[in-house]
Amino acid sequence: MKQGRSWVNVVGTVVLVLCMLDGNVVRATDYVVRADDKLRIKIFQYPELSGDYKVRGNGTISIAPIGDIPVNGFSTKEIANQISERFVRSGFSDKAGTSVEVIETQPVYVLGDVQKPGEYQFRPGMTVLQVVSLAGGWLRFNDPGLMRLDRDSINITGEMRNLVRRYYELTARRARLNAELVMRTELQFPPDLAMRSQNDSGLKQLIDEERSLLNIHVDALKTQIDSLEQNRNLYEREIEAITRQIQANKVQTESVERELVEVRSLVKRGLTTLSRQANLERMQAQLEMNEQGFQTLILRSRQSITQADQRIFDLKSQRNATVTAEMQKVRMDLDDVSVKFETNRSLLVEAKVTTATLVGNSDGPVETRSLTVVRIQDGKALTIEAQEHTELLPGDVLRVQRSIIPGAGIAPLEQTGIMVPTGLKQ
Repeated sequence: MKQGRSWVNVVGTVVLVLCMLDGNVVRATDYVVRADDKLRIKIFQYPELSGDYKVRGNGTISIAPIGDIPVNGFSTKEIANQISERFVRSGFSDKAGTSVEVIETQPVYVLGDVQKPGEYQFRPGMTVLQVVSLAGGWLRFNDPGLMRLDRDSINITGEMRNLVRRYYELTARRARLNAELVMRTELQFPPDLAMRSQNDSGLKQLIDEERSLLNIHVDALKTQIDSLEQNRNLYEREIEAITRQIQANKVQTESVERELVEVRSLVKRGLTTLSRQANLERMQAQLEMNEQGFQTLILRSRQSITQADQRIFDLKSQRNATVTAEMQKVRMDLDDVSVKFETNRSLLVEAKVTTATLVGNSDGPVETRSLTVVRIQDGKALTIEAQEHTELLPGDVLRVQRSIIPGAGIAPLEQTGIMVPTGLKQ
């Protein structure tokens, strides 16, 4: 065991050196892993387990032999040490070697008074000023930016419509999966979706498809279970019939035994032949064999009943596991849609605010700018007042605003033709 631990320390050093030499990956000394990051893990003694792993929303990855590994907030060196130690503690190896690289992180988003709002690849140590530089610098009001802002608004509006459609698809699927989980063919959709489907043929078709899919899945499972239960009932009736045959066989056996006693007495006195006694003894033996055969048939029928019960249990368990996994995927996709929608909402509002600023005060000087970072932490949006040297994290949204904004009103999203679902409204 001591050899295993010393090997873990060596692995940590190797991982650190590899990360510092490779310019295409995040250096272990500069970055800690977060949810939705993608890791490239190499397990030297188990190459078949090596590959790319995406960090789940709960901050863990799963490696089949050793289970879930918490990685959120740890460096690649610490993660490599955890994996190696887990292999050693689990007894799979006494010197498991592991290397970990971060190959993909969430981007950072820039919106507001910059030349090119959008998303940019994250780099360790990235500051607000560096991201603004990537976005083309501060918005220059002597540039012909109005056409670009209008184009951005159109693109963002189209993307938000797609996200709304995706949101309804996911909520409809979630309703269907909830019904499948309890084997119910009645499907209850969210009131918002049901109401809007009355005037939207696309949403109505979506609802009809989910209802049809629910009926297909539930009916298929019920058909399999009903077939197995019918077989089970047949085996139970067969046991009942065999039991009756056993009782009849016992009655016949008792009768033969009584007759055999009398015949043996008569044979001793010479009043009957030995052939009659032999026939009765053969009949007695045959009845005993029948008894054994009946018992064998009962055992086989009971075994078939047990197999049918096990098959029914397996079918239900497999379906529950499949539906639960799909529901987890839907929840993750809904979270992703919500984050993207809010980002695009902010981008759209900023584009409209900037357009109003350019039109209303295009020649006025910009005295100061407000730099705000919106960061998702523990599922909640955290707003941070930033400076140019403030370092960013993956997934951060940097909002750049002028210190003075004209009083022009911004039209609500509904006036752009986007009907925002209740679940996406703040």
